[in-house]
Amino acid sequence: MKILFTSDLHGEISLYDQLLAFIRIHSPEIILLGGDLLPSFPPTKRYEDLIPHQKSFMNHFLFPFFERIKEITPIVRLFSIPGNWDLAYPDLFREPIEDWIDLSGKKYLFENGYEIIGYPFVPPTPFRPKNYEKRDDEQSPWPPQKIPSYLRISDRDDDLIPIDPYLFLNSQETIKGDLKKLPEPTSPHRTLYLTHSPPFGTCLDQTRGGKFAGSRSIRAFIEKTQPILTLHGHIHEAPEISGAYMEKIGKTIAINPGQFTSSDLQMVIFEIEDIEGTLSHNFFSKT
Repeated sequence: MKILFTSDLHGEISLYDQLLAFIRIHSPEIILLGGDLLPSFPPTKRYEDLIPHQKSFMNHFLFPFFERIKEITPIVRLFSIPGNWDLAYPDLFREPIEDWIDLSGKKYLFENGYEIIGYPFVPPTPFRPKNYEKRDDEQSPWPPQKIPSYLRISDRDDDLIPIDPYLFLNSQETIKGDLKKLPEPTSPHRTLYLTHSPPFGTCLDQTRGGKFAGSRSIRAFIEKTQPILTLHGHIHEAPEISGAYMEKIGKTIAINPGQFTSSDLQMVIFEIEDIEGTLSHNFFSKT
């Protein structure tokens, strides 16, 4: 089963156009999108306009884009999770979309016996949208927060309300707690995880400031459960800085393809039955 994975397109139409070109070339059976699919800022730069702008992008570009994919390769299925900027993401699935599956906190069993489980939340960032952020655990440090930050309190409402991020995040469950509640895999050795945050302290979460910005809880979860593969995004520049897009955590292959230029899509493609033998990154695998 051929899988194409990318993340962090942030509503950039040129990146989506390149994705369509890669789909046409490689004919994957499964497409995985790892979050931050929608535009991060409206042209007005006003947070009050973020949800309407993202919904407009979905209606005028993203839904037709998926139809273009289906015209190229009718058998393809697309799986996605939101990223920390995707506050309008629930509106994607207001009505069911055939062959586009929301993996947020869910699992899906493929016909070949492999399964995939998704988780969208990331540790607190310095950014203001907070719907998809949670404390990593009870002890992990946070970066300084901006007051006010913003929260979408209803999937039926376009309004964002200003919040104190410290009070809000302290009132929520942690990523560590959430991971314990994810669906149980049938077999970890045939299970993929799709999480927006990469694991902490790897080549997948290095930032330009020289720090690591991934999740300690996700790393501990990988170390304990040892799935065959985990796929991540969120820290765009990590592969460019570290020089690697893949790292082994025990027996688990962990991947963040990055999105480290404004003009060139970064993605990986592989056969799930032979990941290491078929894994290719469109930038790092060039010779």
